[in-house]
Amino acid sequence: MSDFRTVINKAGELIDFETVFVENTRIRTGVPAKKGTIERVDYTTSVYEDGKTYPKYCYVYLPYGYDPEDKTKKYNVLYYQHGNTCAPDIFSIGGNKPMLDMLFDSGELDPCIIVSITYYFDPMGDADQRILTGQVPAGDGGWEGVPGYYYKEVVQDIIPAVEMKYNTYLEDPSLEGVKASRDHRCFSGYSRGGVMTWRILHHDFEYFRWFAPMSCGTRGDKKRGEPLTDQEVIDYVTEPIKAHPELPFFIYGTNGGKEDVAQMTEQMKFLTKQDVFSYGTDPVKNNIYFSVSDFYHTDFLVPYYYWNSLRTIFKGI
Repeated sequence: MSDFRTVINKAGELIDFETVFVENTRIRTGVPAKKGTIERVDYTTSVYEDGKTYPKYCYVYLPYGYDPEDKTKKYNVLYYQHGNTCAPDIFSIGGNKPMLDMLFDSGELDPCIIVSITYYFDPMGDADQRILTGQVPAGDGGWEGVPGYYYKEVVQDIIPAVEMKYNTYLEDPSLEGVKASRDHRCFSGYSRGGVMTWRILHHDFEYFRWFAPMSCGTRGDKKRGEPLTDQEVIDYVTEPIKAHPELPFFIYGTNGGKEDVAQMTEQMKFLTKQDVFSYGTDPVKNNIYFSVSDFYHTDFLVPYYYWNSLRTIFKGI
C-alpha cells in the first residue's frame, strides 16, 4: 500500500485552475529513525505601548543532526503560528512531535528549524478559557484594547531571541540584520494563525521572503466581522510587494477543500491573477501557489501541509 495519496482538484471543481496536494500518510503512522529535539526559548516583549513588559516563550524544533558547535552549518527558519484556542506546545510537548520528525525522516525535505510561537500573552495561565473559546488577551488584533502589534513582536523580539541563539543566517539582531537574512525565513500559520500570516506579509514583508498561510483568508487589519471588499484584499496583499519590487518572495497557500475555509479559495481566485504574481511551484520563476486538500479544519494536520509547501519554500536561494 502506498504511503502517499494525491488529491487533484481539476480546474473548475473548486477553483478555476488545477491544484495538487500530496498526503504523506506516514507523517502520522511512521516511526521516525531520525529524531530532532525541542527547546524552549523565553523572551520579553514591550511593543504594545501600554507601559508593560510581557514575559513570553516559544518552542524551537531542532532537526536531527543539528550540532550547536558546528557554526559552518546554518539552517533556514520556519515560524509556525497556531490557530484559535491552540498554544505553541501543539507539536512540542506530547505525542505530536514525531510528526515533525517524519517530515525530514526520509531525507526528501531539507531539514529546517521550526519555531512555534503564539499571539496569546499567557497561554499557560489562560488555558481553561483559551481552550474553550480562544478569546483571551492576544496581540494579533482581535482583543479589545490591545493594539494588533504582534507583527512588531515577531520581528523585534522573537526573531532575535531565536536566531541569534541557534545556527541560522542572522548575524546582526538589528532590524537591518533581520532584513539582510530574509531569504532564509518563512512565516506560516494555520486558521487564525494564517490570518496573521497575511498580516505579517503586509507589515513585515522586508523581513520574510517566504509565506505559508493555511486554511484562512485575509481580513486585512480589520476586526472579525467587519466587511472587506475584493479590492481591499488585493490592495492589502499587493501593497508591500509593489512597494518593494526588488525583493523576491513566495506565497504557498494551502486549504482544506470546500468543507474548510471557502473564503481562502475565493480570494485566491482573484489574487493569483494580479500582475505581481506568477503562478507555479518553481520559486525561481514563480511567486505564488495554492494547494487544496480534502482535510477537515484542525491544526493537527499542519505537518501534512508542510510536506507540500516545504518542497518549494527555501528552494532556489
